[in-house]
Amino acid sequence: GLTDDDYDMYYEKWQRLDPSGSQFIRYDQLSNFVDGLEPPLRIPKPNHLLLVAMDLPICENDRMHCVDILDGLTKHFLGTLDSSPTTTESDAPIDIKKDRPKDYHPITTTLQRQRENHLSRIGLKGFQYNVQL
Repeated sequence: GLTDDDYDMYYEKWQRLDPSGSQFIRYDQLSNFVDGLEPPLRIPKPNHLLLVAMDLPICENDRMHCVDILDGLTKHFLGTLDSSPTTTESDAPIDIKKDRPKDYHPITTTLQRQRENHLSRIGLKGFQYNVQL
């Protein structure tokens, strides 16, 4: 299982990215952050699809909260990550707001963001095809 040393390592690495103690990092830092962790919490690159499947909350201004990421990594390690498409909105991690700062306002998740990006690319390809006709 996970030990106190594992959690200490996580927060030590976190402090390097968040020296001001805001409890947030940018979404674009997530992949490098989890790749830089030590086992058992580390998810080596390429890790994008696994991070998407974790369905982690993304807050306003593309920020991610330290506890949400740690929760996802813990579930992944323990094998309790539910990546089935049958989860409902009430089951989503975006509803968890206890122990969060006042400026914690999730607006999407890693899975929703990937879907949005994918649909945008499809729409752009269709638009480009129609313009070329």
